Amino acid sequence: MAQPPYATIIILLVSAAMAFTSSLINSHFTPRGHREKLKALQRQIAALKREKDDNRKKARSTDDKKLLKKVRKQERQLLQLQSQMASLSLKQMRVLPITMTLFLIVWLLLTGNILGAKLFESPFVGTGPVAYLPWISGAMELNLFLWYLLCSFLFGSLFSRIFGLTGATE
Repeated sequence: MAQPPYATIIILLVSAAMAFTSSLINSHFTPRGHREKLKALQRQIAALKREKDDNRKKARSTDDKKLLKKVRKQERQLLQLQSQMASLSLKQMRVLPITMTLFLIVWLLLTGNILGAKLFESPFVGTGPVAYLPWISGAMELNLFLWYLLCSFLFGSLFSRIFGLTGATE
């Protein structure tokens, strides 16, 4: 069971289920208005950064004191917006204990280990790789941890976008 393709597919499915569950929990506990405000702040910060950088370049090239004063004001404004965004982002962290507990339970079931303590023998942990990736110099072997991590990044990004949890700006 610890050999590809069984372990590869099972870990892929477990990773997808975990990312889906985590995104579902996050979307349930983070109100839509909160997420929209966070995205609006990110857009505002990006626009202000661009404007500040343009003004700074212009002020340095023309030695304009008035424009340099405006740049300093924009920097203070930027810090305020970033502080608001950090505060909002911190509120999203309240679901971390729920998702972390869920992850530790699933990890225990996959590996038989939790926090370094071996509790039982898992059929997914073996001496060989559980997945292979094509690489420049041949196939790259991935153990359970690396394969789960790779799948987790993929499905985490996918489900975050589907549930509207990403803070990516357009």
